[in-house]
Amino acid sequence: MNQKYTLETYAKQFNLSRASALNKLSKLKKQGRATVSGGGYQKRIYTVSDKKIVKTNGFYDLVNKYSPEKLVPKFEHVIHGRYTIEEAIIDGIEIGDIRTLEATKHLFRNVNNWKRLFDLAKRNRMVKKVRNLYQETYREMKTKKMPKRYLK
Repeated sequence: MNQKYTLETYAKQFNLSRASALNKLSKLKKQGRATVSGGGYQKRIYTVSDKKIVKTNGFYDLVNKYSPEKLVPKFEHVIHGRYTIEEAIIDGIEIGDIRTLEATKHLFRNVNNWKRLFDLAKRNRMVKKVRNLYQETYREMKTKKMPKRYLK
């Protein structure tokens, strides 16, 4: 069961000092049983769970971050470790519906590692699809230039 706390409410509930509560929440975060939202000018809200919290919807979170066309998740995409823009482009092409492809086009603006993108495309046998989607994107909107060695 998930419960939400601020640092002060957590300390009060478990009868801890402020420093002890912060240490405890930090340990829960490292174990994957707590997540944090807020911060800065806002109060930090800690969501504490009995079980390990699994991060889902990696593809849709990344696409909705960079694209003005927001997508509603069709499935839960559980990610372990780092999920890059290059992997999201490949996944968007694999999903293949029109709205997903339109939203995926916006990811080409933020590609940093063209080699990683084309290594993933070769592994999934979709180099031609990646090139075609990039060329379509390049005609429609402002994007980074793809290195010439990948255009051939």
